[in-house]
Amino acid sequence: MTEKKTIIKQILIPLGILLALCVAFTLVIYFTLFKPNFMRGNGIPTAMDAKHFLTKENEEKNKADTEWFYAQNPTEITIKSFDGLKLLAYNLPAENAKGTWLMMHGHQSGPLREFAGLAKYFHEIGYNVVLPYQRAHGKSEGTYITFGIKERYDVRDWLLKINEIYGDQNPVYLEGISMGCATVLMSLGFDLPDNVTAVVADCGYTSPYDIMWKVARKDKNVPMVRLVLGIGNIMAHVLADFDFYEFDTLQGLRYNKIPVLFIHGTEDKFVPIEMTFANFQYCTSEKSLFLVPDAPHAISYFIDENGYHKAVVDFCNLK
Repeated sequence: MTEKKTIIKQILIPLGILLALCVAFTLVIYFTLFKPNFMRGNGIPTAMDAKHFLTKENEEKNKADTEWFYAQNPTEITIKSFDGLKLLAYNLPAENAKGTWLMMHGHQSGPLREFAGLAKYFHEIGYNVVLPYQRAHGKSEGTYITFGIKERYDVRDWLLKINEIYGDQNPVYLEGISMGCATVLMSLGFDLPDNVTAVVADCGYTSPYDIMWKVARKDKNVPMVRLVLGIGNIMAHVLADFDFYEFDTLQGLRYNKIPVLFIHGTEDKFVPIEMTFANFQYCTSEKSLFLVPDAPHAISYFIDENGYHKAVVDFCNLK
């Protein structure tokens, strides 16, 4: 009997350890891919931003621009998403506005972390500014990030909300950064309102699978990467009702007629610049490419603010 118990222990203990490792492995994939762990509060930049902004000067500028934005007393507006989520955005009207900017932030980030400076700039030259929290971020409802797959519907619905507020004769400009860029480019697959005038696409990827593959491949373990993404896609289906292959920016751009300005930093180590080149190639509308030398991921604006302003103003024909 003792020998039998020993054999059972020798079998069960390794199985238990294997099961625990499988559970831990799955949880790591879950929290890495789907659960936001950043900016789930009021959107005020945190200590984590020091690394993102590269320098203390950039961080302090963003903090000052964020404080300026809140000091303007923006209103909070909401929409109900196609799948029943309450989504929230800041709305900052301009007097005698020339148009409206809708700006979509990136993965596990927030609108003011990425757009405080641009929001101030656009508002000061006479434009309304609408800054949503993407689903599952900040003040918007939602549990799962879908990397632009479902978020593209939210862009469409925010545009309808903007036209409800400001009228459909009001020019609307779209900008997105990183995942927000991919979200905006995917939304071009819809028949968007006629007053959508131009798009600024800053360092976006091509598809959920492509960016996950690129990030995960850093360890060069191809079989493990395939396993991670395979499990991740199953979890996407079961938990969040979407597929990594369901849609991509190339499909959104293939028949697009809205002008697009593509922006990317040459030192982006997260989203490869080649993804912007691919998006640029597939874009069928009027287009332009603005590359920012020495700019890491998602901070081209801070590296060359004046050049960024000029590129956007010239391409979008802002007055």
